[in-house]
Amino acid sequence: MQRIMEGMRARLPGVSPAAVGGTLAARLLATAMSFAAGVVSARGLGVQGRGVLAVMVAAPTVLSIVAVLGMDNANARFAGISHTAFRQIVRWSLVFSLVCGSALAALWLLVGRWCPVVLLAVPLRLAVLSAALCPVTLLTTLLGTAEIGRGRVTTYNLATAVPSACYLAGVVGLLATDSLTVGTCFLSVLVGQSVGAVVLLAASTARVHPDGESVPVRRFGGFAVKAYLPNVLHYGMLRLDVPVIQLLAGAGAVALYAVSLPVAESLSLLPTAVALVLFPRVTSGAVDARAATRIAGSVFAATALLALVAAVGVPALIPAIYGRPYAGAAWVVWAMLPGLVLFAAGRSLQAYLAATDLLRPVITATGVGAALNLALLGVLTPRYGAAGAAGADSAGYLVFALLVGLGVRRSTRAGRRGERGVADPAIRGMAQLGAQRWFVPVRRAWAATDSRSILLLVLALPAATAAGLIAAGSGPAVVGAGLGVAVLVCLLVPDVGLYALALVIPLSQSQAGASLVTPKRLVALLAVCLLSRAVSGRGLARPRLAGVLMTAGTVGCLVAASAVMGGSDAGGTRHWQYLLLVSGPLLLVPLLATPGVVLDRVLLVFCCGCAALAVMEIVQAGAVFARNADQAPSDVAVLAITQPGTANHNAVGALLVMATAVLLARTRTARAGLSRLACWGGVLALTVGVAYSLSRAAYLAGVVVFAIHAFRRPLRGLPAVVFGAACLAPLVPAAIAARFASVLGGDTLDADSAVRLDLWSSALRMFDAHPVFGVGYLNFAGLLPLYYRATGDYNAMFLQFPLLEFAHNTYLTVLSQTGLLGAAGVGLLIALGVRRAWSALRSREPAERTAGEAAALALAGAGVCSAFGEVLLVPPLLAGLLLIVLAAGRAPERGAAVAAAPTAEPVPVPLLVGR
Repeated sequence: MQRIMEGMRARLPGVSPAAVGGTLAARLLATAMSFAAGVVSARGLGVQGRGVLAVMVAAPTVLSIVAVLGMDNANARFAGISHTAFRQIVRWSLVFSLVCGSALAALWLLVGRWCPVVLLAVPLRLAVLSAALCPVTLLTTLLGTAEIGRGRVTTYNLATAVPSACYLAGVVGLLATDSLTVGTCFLSVLVGQSVGAVVLLAASTARVHPDGESVPVRRFGGFAVKAYLPNVLHYGMLRLDVPVIQLLAGAGAVALYAVSLPVAESLSLLPTAVALVLFPRVTSGAVDARAATRIAGSVFAATALLALVAAVGVPALIPAIYGRPYAGAAWVVWAMLPGLVLFAAGRSLQAYLAATDLLRPVITATGVGAALNLALLGVLTPRYGAAGAAGADSAGYLVFALLVGLGVRRSTRAGRRGERGVADPAIRGMAQLGAQRWFVPVRRAWAATDSRSILLLVLALPAATAAGLIAAGSGPAVVGAGLGVAVLVCLLVPDVGLYALALVIPLSQSQAGASLVTPKRLVALLAVCLLSRAVSGRGLARPRLAGVLMTAGTVGCLVAASAVMGGSDAGGTRHWQYLLLVSGPLLLVPLLATPGVVLDRVLLVFCCGCAALAVMEIVQAGAVFARNADQAPSDVAVLAITQPGTANHNAVGALLVMATAVLLARTRTARAGLSRLACWGGVLALTVGVAYSLSRAAYLAGVVVFAIHAFRRPLRGLPAVVFGAACLAPLVPAAIAARFASVLGGDTLDADSAVRLDLWSSALRMFDAHPVFGVGYLNFAGLLPLYYRATGDYNAMFLQFPLLEFAHNTYLTVLSQTGLLGAAGVGLLIALGVRRAWSALRSREPAERTAGEAAALALAGAGVCSAFGEVLLVPPLLAGLLLIVLAAGRAPERGAAVAAAPTAEPVPVPLLVGR
């Protein structure tokens, strides 16, 4: 036991483990009582009633967060100066909570009478009860933080456990007397909060510090204003979602979110407990910057372990405790976990900065994180309900945790000489030292970033926003203006067009970008990139002459044959024009992309965009799984891929497999630390995205890619991979498991597989009838009734032949529609790509070997996917594969560096970005 305590003291320097344990125990007790009361109320009130009760409880909390104006943090900061200052703060808290809390609650009711939507579907009688809780909640918050400021954390914990005990006792009593209603449950909450406020008022009479100086109003108010925005984020993000979900998704989604809140908030118990104990220790000078950073790392590791346990347990615990109607809450919890874990990493550091008055980086990070959270709430909640809101929370916490690191580093580097409010200059020096030690990786990354990368980042954010607005379809004027700005930026800033292409490729396979990124616009973007290279004076890339002649000859012959055979759609667009658009990336991308650092960065951006697409696929498919949990898994899988507006799941799966190939190749050569962790994190996200794409072709392609990758590596890591896969197998949703099981086959083929086999045999019959030139591009559907023979167990009368433009096999499509001539040309182009990848694999340059392995894996994955669909006939996917293959070559700048290096010194080899 003594050894355990010594280990905890080493991991929590300057902080008493007993104080942290007592705080955590008190909060666990309060959480357990609230959880038990929530279970009783959820079972007794039902989903609709529990949602109304959650809104009634959340509304006063949100109102108090708005009205507190940072006084809670100011109370904690200045209450420990003297007993005189503490009594002054108690008086201010009483007056402020009664006046501002009551005024804001009355304003809410008044506006609600004129505009009922403001009351969030709560009846007026119940809204009056909810408004009465606002000043009580505000007073409890202010008095509690004042007790924390003077070091009485235990008193605060015991006082805040009283409301939970009263709530639990009241709900149980109401259930026993058969009087459990929404109104009576809320009265239990109101009584509990009132008792807690009385207990804190009684505790404020105790003297902890001697009398001394009072707090200047200007100093107190200045600190409160600066701390207000972080306070809104930390205390209100989860609870703020409840009214938003009520407005955008209804009470049913609110009930799922309310059930998930105790699980999410339980993960915040440890970071919050440590921060509560840490804050007064920092103000007293007992904890320096080095100790704060060590504490933050320990809290992060512990929270990550707790999150893993929660992720495994919630699918079974939530239905068992709340009932089957709440089974969808597991998706909400899973969406919350990443952000909560990352937020825990910076919670202790944020408490240290607040105690030393370094609030500027926290304010900046909070503003950006909150803006992103609100934006994603409006986008994701109407479509995905509570799970979308949880994902928005997670993204907000992630951005906050990342930006607070960069912001603190920059603020402490500048010295913060103009900041006021810190009495001891040594504390500020320790803060600067700790920030420099904590953000060494960030400093190195920032130093390695040139001005062009910064400009690209600045331009990418508004470009992404503009793309979202354009995709929403605001009108032709908005589309024209957005595209005009994009064209101008791509023309004037070198290489921006390539980065835009890397983002456009995954965007084209999302619901928002499917209508935005058309083949014509993609070819136009490539043309703009060519013009940009000419404007910048760099000229076009110079691919090998043999490859240029072979590509031009193949495309020319195919277009000419298609033009001779004729054919057009209902709009009059001829088939040869479609073929020319599909071949556009094949002709233009080799003139734009040359191997080197820029193309490596472009592929990194491409992988990041694909990872974002994977997250969207996970959220979208997960929402369908949660809404249709009562249906058969195979039916749920089919329903998920046939939703209106859903992108082609085979194309999405193939794209994610290609991005996985790029990151897999970089995992071995990436530097240990954040780069390698980011690579494996991207591989994990993309792999899960492939699973949720529900593409059986992508499943097979993923297996092949991982098998080739493992074959080129030592087998010592194989047992760990097998063990991890065996542990994660029970967590795979039933719909995905059923979809993967259908790949292995069964006694009989499903209708989709049977139709696909008949299409393959029809394509072979067409090739037998037209062996040289084929039937012509896009003429497959018109001739299909003549060659189709139904051999499977399905009704061929329901087949829509005009929609079956391809044979669901790229090789047979090329053979049947272009004949031996087209097959020979395409085969030669594939051979060129394979030869390029193989040559790079045999290179002595580590960067070239990595690019060659990525190209080989991507070609293998795309080749498998092409056996079950026409993924490479989708222009964005073809452009993505070409970028990966073109990166496998000798970079001109690398060769110049080697040639210019002195022979007596080792030659520095530039590394790929992200390695």
